[in-house]
Amino acid sequence: MHEMALMRPVVDTVLDFAEKAGATEVKTVYMTVGYNRDVVEQYMDGMFAFLARGTIAEHAELVVRRTPYTVKCNRCGRVFHIDIYNADTWVCPQCKAERDYKLHSGMEFAINNIEIVLPNTAETPCRKAV
Repeated sequence: MHEMALMRPVVDTVLDFAEKAGATEVKTVYMTVGYNRDVVEQYMDGMFAFLARGTIAEHAELVVRRTPYTVKCNRCGRVFHIDIYNADTWVCPQCKAERDYKLHSGMEFAINNIEIVLPNTAETPCRKAV
């Protein structure tokens, strides 16, 4: 289960950001994770909760947006979706080049926003971009 190794720096980053902002609580952590990342979202949630226990992020919600595989054709520059399990999708729909592309999306693993509560806004979360 490599989700712990992936989530440890996420929790560290969230706590560091919250501390620097003077937050009293972390409400929500928004992430983007590509489908090419071999992770199970439920395990990510569990590892985040486990690693954040006893901190101001202990009750934070983890919101994960998954991004699909897309590739960029080396011949014409078209970006298109591929299904790694369906060879019919491995051909550029524009110039018909076969397997002449590079990965454009699907490997993302990023924190997009952290929603925190500041001392003077006790019940109103503030959304901060990382």
